[in-house]
Amino acid sequence: MTFVYTGKGRRGAQSDDASPEQKECSKQACAIQWCLARRNYKEKFCQAYIDDWKDCCTKVQQKQHSYQQNIANPAQQIEPTE
Repeated sequence: MTFVYTGKGRRGAQSDDASPEQKECSKQACAIQWCLARRNYKEKFCQAYIDDWKDCCTKVQQKQHSYQQNIANPAQQIEPTE
């Protein structure tokens, strides 16, 4: 996982080919940058924000993994009801 700050400025615009983690966890990534900037870039003071970002990335990865499994095995998804 790479951490990418995606602010709202011209330079920080998120590309269309950004990873799902970058797209869905950008709010948490921005919160980390905000915290670090205000705490003189001392990571220990922003650990709660970092943990939130890691949790978000994990959830997105799990969602992607289950989605890929559903695509690979569509027959397991559909069970006939009689």
